[in-house]
This record gives sequence, C-alpha cells and structure tokens, in this order.
Amino acid sequence: MKKKTNKNVHVTFRLTEEEYAPFDRAIKELNISKSEFFRLLTIGKINTYASDKRNIPEYKRCLSQLSWAGNNINQIAHRLNSDYLKGIISESLYKKVLNGLIGIRDRLQEIAK
Repeated sequence: MKKKTNKNVHVTFRLTEEEYAPFDRAIKELNISKSEFFRLLTIGKINTYASDKRNIPEYKRCLSQLSWAGNNINQIAHRLNSDYLKGIISESLYKKVLNGLIGIRDRLQEIAK
C-alpha cells in the first residue's frame, strides 16, 4: 500500500487575468484542481501549451511546411510510379527511391504527432 505524503509547503504567486487564462483553460480541460495542475506543471508532467498549440504562430508555420513537404512527396511518388510503369526507370531504382520516400513519409508523420 502506498503511503500518503503530506504536502505541507505552501507556495503563492500572483498572475494577471491574461497570464492566468491559458492555465485556467488547461485546468478546466483536465478537470483537476489548481493545486494538482500547478504541482504537475512544476514537476514537468503536463504542458500548458498542449491545448493552445494551434494558436502558436510557429506551430502554424510548421504545419504549413509539413503540408508543403507532403505535397512534394506525393508529386515525386506520382512521377516515380508513372515513369516506372512507362519503363523509363529500372525496378531497382524504383524500389530504392520508393523506400526513401516511405522513410521520409514515416519521419514526417512522427514529427507531426
């Protein structure tokens, strides 16, 4: 049985309404107390920006670049398949490039998570 640890150190600080807003949204989304939220935040168990990441300009820029890269990969794959079916490229080159594209796709999917 796990022994209950008494939490007897009290920490207080003040925020403006604007500073507190993202924390308040996260607290409501997670449905936990303020104490539990800030305790988890302090020890690195949660990230307050997870719920707001769509509003971060860098996130939008990264998504745009991932979309652009994905589109280019699709165009390369289409041309590769077309040229292979026409006999323009060899089967060994086709497989080599296709495996490279699959590796790039898999890596982009990992990044996008």
